Amino acid sequence: MAPIRFEPTGHSKPNNRFCQWEPRRDVQNLSRVADGRTILQSVAVPRALGGVMALLVWFAGASGVAAARTALSHCALQPVGDAFKGSCAVLDQSPAMTLAPAAAITTGVWRDDVRPAAVWAGEAGRDAPIEIEVYSGGWGIMRTEYGWFPVTNLVASSTLTFDVDASHEIVPDALDEQIVRRAAEILSSDQVWNRNDDRRCPATATRWSIYCALAKATIEVTGGFHHRRPAQEVVRVIIEERTVGRGYHHRLMGYNNDPTTHLRDVQRVFADALARMEDLSWLRAHDFVPPPSLP
Repeated sequence: MAPIRFEPTGHSKPNNRFCQWEPRRDVQNLSRVADGRTILQSVAVPRALGGVMALLVWFAGASGVAAARTALSHCALQPVGDAFKGSCAVLDQSPAMTLAPAAAITTGVWRDDVRPAAVWAGEAGRDAPIEIEVYSGGWGIMRTEYGWFPVTNLVASSTLTFDVDASHEIVPDALDEQIVRRAAEILSSDQVWNRNDDRRCPATATRWSIYCALAKATIEVTGGFHHRRPAQEVVRVIIEERTVGRGYHHRLMGYNNDPTTHLRDVQRVFADALARMEDLSWLRAHDFVPPPSLP
C-alpha cells in the first residue's frame, strides 16, 4: 500500500489554509535520471512574474506584505552526528526537526536560471519531509508537505539557525507557467482524460487526471515532482474558488472526478491559473509572496 501524505485544504488564511489536512498518496513510479543519479519523486519552482522588474515593483508597492511577514518560526538546531536536530515549530507540527547537508534538491529545480548555494534535507515532525534550498545572503525556500515557504537568516556553523514564514507561500515563476501550459496540452481530449483519479500516476499511463497531468508536466519541466510547488497550489486555489460548497476531500481529485466537470472546465481552470500567476494583487490576496531576496 502506498504511503499516505497530508495536504491542506482552503485557499486563504481566514479559511485556515495551512491548518486543514487531507491525505495524499505519493506519485508512483515517476522517476527521472539527471546528472547521473535518480531523482526521487516522493514529494512538490516560482516565476519572476515578468522578470526582475515586476518583483521590484511588487516590493516597492506592497508595503503591507513586509508588515504582514511577522509571524516567523525561529528554528535552532544542534549538531547530532552528521545532522542537526532541534526545535522548529512550523505548521503546528512536532517541534522536532532533523536536517543534514544534501547534494542537491531532489524534487525539481525552482528556476532554470539560478542554483542554490547549499541544500539541506530532512524532516519536520513525523513523516513530513522537507528540503531547504539556500542562496547567497542566507535566504532560501523551505519545501514542505504543506507549501513552499520563505526562509531568512539561515546560518550554519556550530548550530543551524533560520527563520521560516509559514503564513505565506512563494509565488509561481516561469517554470510554473510552463507546467500549467504543459498540463493543459497533456489533457487535450476526453480520450486521454482519466475521470477516476486516485492520485496514483504510473509512468506508463496513457490517460491522466488533473493531478497526474500536473505531476507529469512538473517532471518534464523541472526534472522532479513536488505536489506543493506553486503551480499546483495556484490550480488548487482556482478550483476551490470555482467550487465553493462542494466540500471535496481532495480538491484536484474531487473536481476531476465530479461528474459535472467537463474538459472545457478543466481547460478553463488551467487558463485561469495562468492569468492569476500574472496578477500580483490576486497573488498577494492569497498569501503568495516573492522570495525574501533576488538571486
